[in-house]
Amino acid sequence: MTLKDGLRLLYRAVDRFGLRAGLRAWWALVAPGADLRAVRVAGFDHPIWLRAGTTDIANFEQVFLRGTLDQRRLPQSRALHAYARVAPRPSAVVDGGAYIGLSSLWLARDYPEATIFAVEPDPDNFAMIQRNTAAWPNIVPVQAGLWDRATTLSLRRAGLEPWAARVGEPSGEGGGEVPTVPTVTINQLMEQAGASELLVVKLIIEGAEKAVFRGGLEWLDRTHQVIFMPSDWATPGEGAGRLAFAALAARPFDWIVEGQCVYCYRMSGKSLA
Repeated sequence: MTLKDGLRLLYRAVDRFGLRAGLRAWWALVAPGADLRAVRVAGFDHPIWLRAGTTDIANFEQVFLRGTLDQRRLPQSRALHAYARVAPRPSAVVDGGAYIGLSSLWLARDYPEATIFAVEPDPDNFAMIQRNTAAWPNIVPVQAGLWDRATTLSLRRAGLEPWAARVGEPSGEGGGEVPTVPTVTINQLMEQAGASELLVVKLIIEGAEKAVFRGGLEWLDRTHQVIFMPSDWATPGEGAGRLAFAALAARPFDWIVEGQCVYCYRMSGKSLA
C-alpha cells in the first residue's frame, strides 16, 4: 500500500466514523502483520474480515468508507426503504457478485426483514462470505454464477484481481479455468425465498449480465431496484451492456448514474407487473 493510499483511507475513515473509531478502523486496514484483518465498523456488531494486500481493502473502502450503497439522500431510495417496511412477506434481495460479502452486510442492515442472497462463484471469495456473514441469519450465501438457465460454467481468474473473477461457457482451453461452477437464476432465488417480488437486485457480475438479461426476465418485472455495473470495458465486443440497458429501458425505472454503477428505481406510481 502506498503512502497516498494510506492517507486517503485515513481521511475517509475519520470522515465516515469520527476520529476515534476512524483511527481504529484505519489501523486495522493498514497495520503490518496478519494476512487476515478484523475491522470493527460502527453499527455492525461483528468484525468484518478482510485479506490484507488484496482488493478486499478497496471493496471495504467502496462499501463502508465511500458508502456506495448509501443513497438515502435520494427520494427514490427513501421511498424504497419506507416501502420495505410494509412490503409483502417474505421479501428478498439478490446480491449478485457478492465478492466477500460486504455489500450483503450493508443490504442486510438496510433490509433486516428480507432474505439476502449473497451469490458468488469464486470458492476463495465464497469462504470469506461465509466468515463475514456467519452471524447474520438473514444472509444466505450461494456459491454459484448468476445465469439465465441451469448449466455448468467455467470460472476464469488467471491474471485477475480477486474481485474480478468471471464466469462463462467453458472454452476447453484451460488457462486457469475452474470447470465446475453451477449456476442459479434470479427467478430461482425468488422462488426459494417464497417471495413475490424483490426489493433490490445488485449485479456486479463481470460480464455475466449478458446471460442474466437475455432471457427469463420475470424477476425484472417484480423488482423495485436494480443496481448494475456495466462491464463492457472488461469484456469488449460481447454486448453485455447493450442487452442489460435494453431490458432496463423497456421497464419503468428512474436511472441514477454514480461512479461505475447505474441505480435503477421503479418509478413512483408504477406498479409491479
